[in-house]
Amino acid sequence: MIRLTGLFVLLSLLSSSSFPWSAPQTPPRIVIKGGTLIDIHTGRQINDSLIVIEGDLIKEVGREAEIKSPPDAQVIEASNKWIIPGLMDMHAHVSGLGRSLLWLYVANGVTTIRDPGGNLSLLKLVRGEIDSGKRLGPRLFFAGSVLDGNPPLWPAMSIIVDTPERAESAVNSLVDRGVDFIKVYNSITEPVLAAIIRTAHGRGVPVIGHVPRAMTMTRAVEMGLDGLEHIRITGKELLPTEEANKIDYLPFAQREALLWQRFDLGSDKLKKLVVLLAQKKVFLDPTLTIDEVDSLSLFEQETRDPNNRFLPQQTVDAARSIPEVFKLPPELKNVAPAGFKKRMHFIEMCSRAGVQIIAGTDGAGVGKLLPGFGLQHELELLSQAGLSPLQVIQAATINAARALRKDKELGSIEPGKLADIIILNSSPLTDIRNSSHIHGVITRGRLLDRKALDEMLRQGEIVRKSN
Repeated sequence: MIRLTGLFVLLSLLSSSSFPWSAPQTPPRIVIKGGTLIDIHTGRQINDSLIVIEGDLIKEVGREAEIKSPPDAQVIEASNKWIIPGLMDMHAHVSGLGRSLLWLYVANGVTTIRDPGGNLSLLKLVRGEIDSGKRLGPRLFFAGSVLDGNPPLWPAMSIIVDTPERAESAVNSLVDRGVDFIKVYNSITEPVLAAIIRTAHGRGVPVIGHVPRAMTMTRAVEMGLDGLEHIRITGKELLPTEEANKIDYLPFAQREALLWQRFDLGSDKLKKLVVLLAQKKVFLDPTLTIDEVDSLSLFEQETRDPNNRFLPQQTVDAARSIPEVFKLPPELKNVAPAGFKKRMHFIEMCSRAGVQIIAGTDGAGVGKLLPGFGLQHELELLSQAGLSPLQVIQAATINAARALRKDKELGSIEPGKLADIIILNSSPLTDIRNSSHIHGVITRGRLLDRKALDEMLRQGEIVRKSN
């Protein structure tokens, strides 16, 4: 049981759409003792561990018998508990619903998120509020506006870059304004993508995004795309040109159902693609959670999820309508589930080949896409896809930190790293679903025990009912 002395989370309502807090005073040192620490690199379980935290940094890690506990430390008794790094959602949109429920990420053990497209000024404001302790939320990394061709799919959050010169200018502007990475979208042309990658890499910034519809995944990776969002294999990759051209530019749901109906997972072309992804050390973010909802048209089902107790009813009701891009013609409704299973198998193929899988959701949304809940569901889907429990945890910790180029600061429990830690009631190496059985979360050197987390959830329901 965690022993928490004099540390309380004080909840106060600043507005009807946010869940702020009063940051508790940080003790000079925190010691977590007696738990089973999971070495995220190897899966080795360190029994009777002792972790010393000073401020927001991990000072020492080892066994109780090897490390002397500082006499002035606040002690957290973690016997019969398991300890892993804080989780990371690598595809989480803060704007709108995501901004108002940032605290839910922390309540679900998600201590870092990566926002791959949104209003840059808002994102910088939110990060400042989190970093200063004004708002409870995860560490936030972001791209700001996405770079797209003409016409952009999401005009409000895009910068049109239809020439290499405009691409170079846009990348430099975003980097100058403090983005952590660049994201590209569907309508980018090959010369423009080349300019984006060259300029971003010259500034020391990675480039992630969709595979533009005008090219293959192979070509995008060969050009230097660092990260792939979703499983976007264009028809050009595996199908005859004429057939691919008829499908690649269809609306999302139709396109994916038709493509994966035709893709042969045993083909030499697909096998070569998987090998290439491993060789190029690209990071693959499958976002199976959003894929499951969108490709299978589960919108109505998600509005009945009990997680929606944290949302105003009007928000839930609005989610019942299916956007045109996700509507499936009747003749494809029986095809889509098989396509989703194929994509799951593709992820297993990638994992076996050594492709670096990371965990993201493309939330926030209703039901399984709620902040934090979505990442926990993503871990389950990755497990169902064939990843071992350790590989799943790595996807949401050390692999994610490497994709952010922050693995010297985040992603594992080691001396000198930031103290983002989860204490679990059961071993996630036995069953990945145990990653949601949270006994306590440490973020920025502060502890939220189970009592504090339950109070947060209770207050969150009260906020929802008042709106």
